[in-house]
Amino acid sequence: MSVENRALGKTGFKYNARKYSANYIGILPFFLLFALFILYPFLQGVFMSFSDWSVSSRDSVNFVGLENYKFILSGNSTTSIRFIRSVKNLVIYVVVTLSVGLFLSLALALITNQLSKRLFNIFRGVYFVPYVLPLFLCAGIWQWFMTPGTGLVASNLAKLGIGRGIAWDSTKLYAIIYVVMVDIWNSVGFNFVIISAGMANISPDIYEAAELDGASTLKKMIHITIPLLEPILFFVVTYGFISALQVYDIPWIISNGSSVNSVGGPGQVMSFPVMEMVRNMYLGGKSGLGRACSEGVILMLVILVITVIQFKGRRKRV
Repeated sequence: MSVENRALGKTGFKYNARKYSANYIGILPFFLLFALFILYPFLQGVFMSFSDWSVSSRDSVNFVGLENYKFILSGNSTTSIRFIRSVKNLVIYVVVTLSVGLFLSLALALITNQLSKRLFNIFRGVYFVPYVLPLFLCAGIWQWFMTPGTGLVASNLAKLGIGRGIAWDSTKLYAIIYVVMVDIWNSVGFNFVIISAGMANISPDIYEAAELDGASTLKKMIHITIPLLEPILFFVVTYGFISALQVYDIPWIISNGSSVNSVGGPGQVMSFPVMEMVRNMYLGGKSGLGRACSEGVILMLVILVITVIQFKGRRKRV
């Protein structure tokens, strides 16, 4: 057998590494930056989760095994109780923001799709503006909106008998609604643009054929638009889910995070896992950084497991 035939092997494919060397050099910077700024910090964080590192001192670092994880999940300490409560808050937050945000984004896309191209472009730009604003600025704008008595949103809601005479960030029920409203206001524009782009790729011939069969607008939406948008909706839900699980900036600012220990709002209803991680880093004592990293690993595993379930579930449906 010749050298060329041995190189081809059983598959009949000859791989020439020298031919693709320029391609490898082209993508090398990406992998170097990925390894330096993502992979290395990730592995370092996992290692730290099994140690008693602290922010104030790194002189004596000891391997403690699973002690940090047991401490965080035990429910026998203030830190553990706060973290478990933050996870419960996160479940409520994710369910509400995803469901309401997706509904509003889809509704806006369906409505504006009926407008002229000029009006559609105007509305698309207007709805997308909140998404490009920094999150701290979004939180600041809504703090002004929700100022009791003078805020644009708070005063109008008070006229309807909602939240009259109260500070929204000082009441358990209204505080979580407050955070959800800001998040939806910030993210709905991005989802709207993505869904609108998906709708633009649906052939008008399909709608014309449905109209010839006597399909109403509602039936076209249920049987044509939404099924054909399934890949887009799946992306929006998956991306929104991962982003919502990492919520931090908006509730931190709204709950008046002038100090690490003051965040969370009344009854810690605006406390979420990432916020607890930051709090533990500075207030957790000798093992604060290690416990914060263990919380991060737990959150990462939750995101990974649910994301895998989402992809497998979609694969079965498809």
